[in-house]
Amino acid sequence: MLRSLTIKNLALFKSQEIEFDRGLNIILGETGAGKSLIFDALFFVLSIKTDKSLLRTGEDTMRVDAVFSPLSQSVHEILAQNDLDDDELIVSRVLHSDGRTTSKVNGSPCPQAVIKALAAELVDSFMQHESMEILKSKNHLMFLDRFCEFGDLKQRLAQQLDEIKNIDARIKELGGDEKQRADKKDMLAFQIAEIEKANLKIGEDEQLDEKIKLLESAEKIGESLTEILKMMEGTGGVLSSLNMSARLLSKLADISGFDELAQRIESAAIELDDVASEIKDKLFEAQADPIELERLNERKAQIKSLKRKYGLSIEDILQRLSEFKDSLDALIDAEDGLNKLEKQKTQVLQNVETLCQQIHEKRLAGATKVKEGLERELKDLGMGGSRFEVKFAKKQPSATGFDDVSFVFSANVGQELKDLAKTASGGESSRIMLAMKNMFASKNDERTLLFDEIDSGISGEIGNMMASKLSSISQRDQVVAITHLPQVASAGDEFIKVEKFAVENSTFSKVNPVKGAAVIKEIAHIIGGDNVTDVMLANAEQLFERGRRK
Repeated sequence: MLRSLTIKNLALFKSQEIEFDRGLNIILGETGAGKSLIFDALFFVLSIKTDKSLLRTGEDTMRVDAVFSPLSQSVHEILAQNDLDDDELIVSRVLHSDGRTTSKVNGSPCPQAVIKALAAELVDSFMQHESMEILKSKNHLMFLDRFCEFGDLKQRLAQQLDEIKNIDARIKELGGDEKQRADKKDMLAFQIAEIEKANLKIGEDEQLDEKIKLLESAEKIGESLTEILKMMEGTGGVLSSLNMSARLLSKLADISGFDELAQRIESAAIELDDVASEIKDKLFEAQADPIELERLNERKAQIKSLKRKYGLSIEDILQRLSEFKDSLDALIDAEDGLNKLEKQKTQVLQNVETLCQQIHEKRLAGATKVKEGLERELKDLGMGGSRFEVKFAKKQPSATGFDDVSFVFSANVGQELKDLAKTASGGESSRIMLAMKNMFASKNDERTLLFDEIDSGISGEIGNMMASKLSSISQRDQVVAITHLPQVASAGDEFIKVEKFAVENSTFSKVNPVKGAAVIKEIAHIIGGDNVTDVMLANAEQLFERGRRK
């Protein structure tokens, strides 16, 4: 329960301490006085909203402190988990002019995530625009589940869904499902066949380059080699000259020194003859052969294509071939393991279906509670002819089960049930939300419910009913309500008034408790405005006395 708020430098508030009590706390004041700033301050300190524009003009820091006591068991558990537990909860938050914020819980720095978790257990707000939330079908499952007792069903469902993820991961590691495995086996078989068919040899690509270069230069090489042979073997060529020189020297062999020279010239002639023979072989190899050149280029393109797919070299390609064969063998060997995993998955899916069905049955029971309770509450709010149902559809199982839930509603007898968003008017949706708040109230201990002008656009007997409903809620949970409806104000237990002043070119708001006869005067002011008459005071006193009889 909210005990107090201390506000410094928040918009119109310079420095303000506000105390709250059990029951129905009514916030009074003219439009624009700053009533909603009280809720803004609470949302700020609880990290529900951070509006930097709330920092009072000319100030460096804004600070809000909130004190809660007594505390629910769920709040104590969160505090204990973070070594912050105490008999009361003090939350402090500061906003600096540079946008930084700092938060503390019971005097110790605390992450916003923890404070938000606490906020979810401490307060429940209902503003004018929030009546739209119940109209959105995406929220209906959440509302319904608050009336259901699931035990550990959702936890067990989450565990089974996690198990499916784990099995799927293991199946993927072993080749995926049956179709994925077949596709992978086909791909590996194709890759293996493609490489093996090429019959690659290490170093083949380098030899191809040499042969292609030779054939591409055949004409140029032939011309050069032919000319060389002419110079070596032709009339007057090198070989002819060397042989003749050797014969001439042989005639001088009996003269000392010439025999050795003759032998050297004969050796040179023999060497040159070998060179000429090799040149003739090269000349034969270098003959133009377009067909062979085309074949070699096709082979080179084939190897290049394989390199592009499987590696930068023939060695890389052959290594990949070995890996592909190993993968295919492993895939074939994994069939038994995959069959076991598929059977496990089938069993887990059956478990998921069973748990979803059990959750569905709990929701069916909860839907009956919601229907009966909501129709009863709406009757109290002047909507006795309305009908409400929870509509179920089935979807793929998820962490919430397989239920797709939507609320259908008819405001009048004889009208067809339709989606809540298409049927309920603004005033009706406000009353539906208030009815649900009253139903929720009994399920949450020591919470503070915030209502900001939910009575807008309502008057007469419906106003009396709404006042009665808020009074009923406040007997179980603390309620803080901003209102402009005299019936609602008259039902209050505690009253505070927000007033706005202008002093020396500065505007600020002040909050003061309202007691005794001043309460009657404030109610009369709501009824008739500034010109309060004795009749209005009498009417206000009558309303106030009626509010005491709750």
